[in-house]
Amino acid sequence: MITAILGLLTAVTYGAADFFAAIASRQIRVVTVTALASMSGLMVLVLLLPFMGGDFSEQAFFWGLMGGLSSVVALLALYASLALGPISIISPLGALVSAIVPAVIGVSLLGESFSAIGWVAIALALIAVVLVGFVPPTSKNGEIVQMPKPRAILLAIIAGTGIGVAVTSLARSPDDSGIAPIIVMRTTAAILLGSVVLITVLRNRKIKAGSFGRVEHGPITSKIFLTIMAAGALDAGANIFFTLASRTGALTVVGVLTALYPLGTILLARLVLKEHVATTQKIGIALTLSASLLLALA
Repeated sequence: MITAILGLLTAVTYGAADFFAAIASRQIRVVTVTALASMSGLMVLVLLLPFMGGDFSEQAFFWGLMGGLSSVVALLALYASLALGPISIISPLGALVSAIVPAVIGVSLLGESFSAIGWVAIALALIAVVLVGFVPPTSKNGEIVQMPKPRAILLAIIAGTGIGVAVTSLARSPDDSGIAPIIVMRTTAAILLGSVVLITVLRNRKIKAGSFGRVEHGPITSKIFLTIMAAGALDAGANIFFTLASRTGALTVVGVLTALYPLGTILLARLVLKEHVATTQKIGIALTLSASLLLALA
């Protein structure tokens, strides 16, 4: 039961982090938001290190590094795929792949097995992953709904695979390593994404040198900064929940539940922004709760 609870907490917290990151991304560049969020999450983890402990062994460093590299690839591919769209198809595709990767690794390489109830729960959770992230596209005046391009599908698969490898890396870290692997992962991501932001800024300055053109994005106000800090802190908390969950139960279960991260985004969007929740998403939420209950009983 504790694994199912921690898995759901991971998904909701990841989704909440995405919500705040999305709000900030409306004002400044997405890659800047991601880099700053990574740094703020790293600061939170460093502050928690004396209380939660961390053993920076070779194994902890290796798996943390693998997780950091994978997460950066995943984020860059994810944003590129969402930019190509349509989001209603690309987003759940990436989430589904991110659930399948840990499940395949858990069953084929780690020898995980489940009862009949467990397999039914996992199947329901995979269906829920698609439904929760799926927003039915609207068609006006009989226009044909846009279908994803092959490049967008490929990028979504890369993003989902990257996320799956990242969470699997955390799960494979030593049980006695505390939050050390998470710190290594976040440090790697912060350095790489920070470098991307720096290169982008320098390139834009060079292009706009001598120009009095309008700046594309506004300054980072205190409100935006706090929003980004919240995203980073929540993302760091989700990393901790996932690591704890993976150390108490099967990687397959935790990976599938973690892929339900759109759930947290949807709930906050409904509560804060009063956004409409589609019928398919409501069905997905119901399946999520049912799958979680079955996993707790399995």
